[in-house]
Amino acid sequence: MNYTFESIAGYELEKEELKRLCEIFSNREKYEAKGAKLPKGVVFYGGAGTGKTLFAKVMAGVCGLEVFKIDLGDVDNEVAICRRIRREFAKASKRKAPTMVFFDEVDKVLPNRYEEYVTDRSKTILAQLLTLIDGMDSAGNIVFIATCNQYDALPETLTRPGRVDKKIFIGNPTLSSREAILKMYADRSSCRFALTMEEIAKLTSGFSCAGLETLVNECILQSDEKGLVSEKLIHDRITEIKAEDIPRARSAMDDAVSACRNIGAFVVAKTMNDGGYVLDLDRDSVGNDFFNGLFSDFDSDYEGGDDDDDYDYDEYEEEEDAEGDTKKDVPARLYSKSDLMNAIVVRLGGYAAEEIVLHKLYENVKYDIALVDDILFAMSDWGMLGLSHRYSVKREDKMCYSDAWTDRLYTMFDEITEECYEKAKAIIEKNATLIQGLIPILVERQVLEKKDCEPILERLGGIRK
Repeated sequence: MNYTFESIAGYELEKEELKRLCEIFSNREKYEAKGAKLPKGVVFYGGAGTGKTLFAKVMAGVCGLEVFKIDLGDVDNEVAICRRIRREFAKASKRKAPTMVFFDEVDKVLPNRYEEYVTDRSKTILAQLLTLIDGMDSAGNIVFIATCNQYDALPETLTRPGRVDKKIFIGNPTLSSREAILKMYADRSSCRFALTMEEIAKLTSGFSCAGLETLVNECILQSDEKGLVSEKLIHDRITEIKAEDIPRARSAMDDAVSACRNIGAFVVAKTMNDGGYVLDLDRDSVGNDFFNGLFSDFDSDYEGGDDDDDYDYDEYEEEEDAEGDTKKDVPARLYSKSDLMNAIVVRLGGYAAEEIVLHKLYENVKYDIALVDDILFAMSDWGMLGLSHRYSVKREDKMCYSDAWTDRLYTMFDEITEECYEKAKAIIEKNATLIQGLIPILVERQVLEKKDCEPILERLGGIRK
């Protein structure tokens, strides 16, 4: 089958991005003559059943690329997996015509940065893949294409520029895309639907492309003798598919609450640090590289900084120094008192956003409060709150603090927390309208990278400091 852009229903923005990429590969000589280097690698990422593989097939069809697919099948050991990866790269390199080495679901066999899924097996496979990508034809005859569920969970050594240069997010279809997809599948049948595709699209929020295809097919299979798909049948099949496939996804309200919390923290963080960021709906994140790095030193659920920078404040790891004495590890990054105070303000940004924008607080803010407490205890332990307010677990074990002393410390904690909250609240109040406008966009897109988010922020009026 020859795949073209018409093979993809809906997804207009994503198709435009794909068209730009295909234009480059289809006119490689023009760009090479200008001295440009073609992208070595492209990753299509998003949830299951969203059409990532279809996008890769369309790219191959439009650009005239011969495809060499790395099919692992039932192979389950690293030696055989590496052999198959080498074989497909070798076959592609022998072709003079432009080729694509396609690795579907690459994240299944590589180390996962989020879950720290790192084994000798996965590291061996990653090393083999990196070696082959680095050795790809510099003239641009080979392009490495992969699919995965979460791009930013892939190891950084793979996704750095020069290896994977382009990533395209393929999420669950929007309302207009759902309508287009439903119409494409329904038009292939002679059946008549009692509801319009627009009406069905409004009932299928959260469905993947695969879920929509299943819905239409089930309706056709169970249509009456005259080929009529009744309204009751449509509703029954939607309910059935939701019961089977959608429970793992959060409700629309859950998404809105999570979006409000993450955007609130992001807005506050951006007023204090205008560095790199990725605004993510699904993760514990404040959408700011610096503050995520700081928080990762206190809570491993946050992704930030280098892997070697992880630091556990509850369990110190000891090692011997040159004299044979033991010493305790210290954080790889150094933070000032103002850094940590700002971090508390940022983390309370989500709390303030729920209270001001949603006019209600939800249980998810308990994690913010717990993290604030961890930071305050660390600041006390490090003497940042004054030597007379230094709380040390080691001292407590040997000589307990008095109740009056701990009450005084906790009063200071409460005062700092309240002061930081007021700062966060003031920023959220100035940006409440922007946050309201950004919530549905983040819910729809799931992930917003800086290059995509900046124009949206500008359109919404920008963040007010």
